[in-house]
Amino acid sequence: MITPRWWSQPFPPTGAIASEGIRNQLGRPPVDPLTVFVRETAQNSWDARLPGVETVYRLELTTVAPTHRPTWERLLTPPAAVQEHLGVGRAVRTPNLRLLSVVDRGTKGLGGPTRADQLADGRRDWISFVLNVGEKRDTALGGGTYGYGKAVLYRLSRVGTILVYTRTADETGALHSRLIGIALGSSFDNRGRVDADSRPFTGRHWWGDVHDDHVEPLVGDDADEVARALGLSPFERGESGTTLVVIDPELDELGDTADAAKHLAETIAWQLWPVMLPERGTERLVPEVLANGRSFPVPEPARLHPLSMFVNAYRKLPTDVAKTLECGNPRQRLGRFALERTVVVPMSPSAVSMAASFAGVDGDPHHVCLMRSPELVVRYLEGPTTSSVHSVYAGVFRADDELDGVYAAAEPPTHDNWVSEQLTGHERTFIRTTFMRLREQLAVFRAPVQNAVSTSSRTALGAVSNYLGGLVAAAFASPDDQSSPHFAGRLDDGWTGTTSSRLDQAGAQGSRAGARPGAATRTRVTTLIEPHIEAVDGAVVLVARYGVNTPGPVELSAQLSIVAWEGRETDPPAGAAQPRVLEWRTAHGPITEDSCTVNGPTEVELVVMPVPDTATDMRVVAAPLAESAEGAA
Repeated sequence: MITPRWWSQPFPPTGAIASEGIRNQLGRPPVDPLTVFVRETAQNSWDARLPGVETVYRLELTTVAPTHRPTWERLLTPPAAVQEHLGVGRAVRTPNLRLLSVVDRGTKGLGGPTRADQLADGRRDWISFVLNVGEKRDTALGGGTYGYGKAVLYRLSRVGTILVYTRTADETGALHSRLIGIALGSSFDNRGRVDADSRPFTGRHWWGDVHDDHVEPLVGDDADEVARALGLSPFERGESGTTLVVIDPELDELGDTADAAKHLAETIAWQLWPVMLPERGTERLVPEVLANGRSFPVPEPARLHPLSMFVNAYRKLPTDVAKTLECGNPRQRLGRFALERTVVVPMSPSAVSMAASFAGVDGDPHHVCLMRSPELVVRYLEGPTTSSVHSVYAGVFRADDELDGVYAAAEPPTHDNWVSEQLTGHERTFIRTTFMRLREQLAVFRAPVQNAVSTSSRTALGAVSNYLGGLVAAAFASPDDQSSPHFAGRLDDGWTGTTSSRLDQAGAQGSRAGARPGAATRTRVTTLIEPHIEAVDGAVVLVARYGVNTPGPVELSAQLSIVAWEGRETDPPAGAAQPRVLEWRTAHGPITEDSCTVNGPTEVELVVMPVPDTATDMRVVAAPLAESAEGAA
């Protein structure tokens, strides 16, 4: 077996890029480094996918096992002359060395020549990823445009070192393995050494089968044997793909390993959801996250709020609901745009995950997800907020494939924006017009500011919705009694409304079936908790709590209607949707009828399914029943 060794690259006579230059190519993105890590590595895996099979993208957080640690120290410790410039030597001597691995399967692996000075008739994957820096994209409609994505791997490693273990097909179709190590240290020179000619070095290092002036990877059985000795994820028979291992990753800010794994799983969902959807069949990415052998499921995008709204908008793109955005001069189709609107219970700041925040969505969405032909997320473009905290929207814009090269060229190295200033001529116009058209589509949400109004206790308006609506409600407890107290409160978005509690004279209801003749006992129903919004089984509902102070059975009936600007909608249009009672929550369980009978004194909650984008009027009418009434809760 060939024993791998470290080799440090000297500057050639014609110059070369130093390690510091490679590190600086990504700059210092203002986003979470793990977000960049997921975006870049997944893009590489997706570009390398094989047709007709699912692409497995797995992130593994592990610790070098005690049985493997001697092999790590023996094989990966650099020569003494360069140890101060290459920190991996310190790392492999520490116990509990952490690794972060990217494992993709159902991909073609890194193929092609293993020397940069060799002509490649076909694939150049190995040259582009392992050797060269800044090569142009060679994947049609692919994600990568700079080849800089690998810089994030070295940035995430405390010691700037990664291992690359891949299995790929050669010209005959036979699969073979390759293994190499790559490190970015600091540029240095070896002046003063008596055993070698003094010369400067780039700070780039490779670990593998060392030749006089370059390093070849370990191949075939040698590669597989060393990978097993290091404990790397093996390949199954007939399987191709790549395993990238980041040595000693910087994860301290995320807490313990479990917290880091959860963050990675949510980051995958927010950044890769378009290629994860089940309707893609075999042309989809299947993500996995493992930490010390424990699986951390990646959230299902269609079931994770508010990401599910973007999924719904994306699914509208092929339909007539979506719109084609165009540039007028020159005439050019830019892409497709679709929008999803809904009414929600506002998210609390504590409910916003780090992954969503790093994606740029710090709560309920008012954003458009930008993407191009690889259908990976470019960014979440923030749009105007609506005039109601309950009304939210999520949009998706997918660039037209004909302009994919233009949008790709507008991306910075982190692929997280489209920057028109990077382009000239018509191409700059297309990018600028894209954002102009998106602003036009979202202008409807810039609602005029309305002045606050108040209503009397006799008006069937409680917390009135503002200009675009939202979900609000008025609550009135039963029939007229002019002596009943009322109060006003600021209930929603600066609008002032009233909620009344009214008294029910039993004698006034004597003609009602079941009422006790001549009874003088008053039935008092009070509003204990004003109508408010809750989420029940993923649906937005209105909930109010009432107190009944009268002993004995009382029938409570709900009277629901939609509130228009002119007042309560007593005669709705034929076929129009109406709010409905979802259930009454009583001390003895739920009742799913428009009315219910309770034994007072007690408390009861009314749960109403409203009509989206409307204000709902909730009235509760109470009537005492005979003591012998059955079915009281």
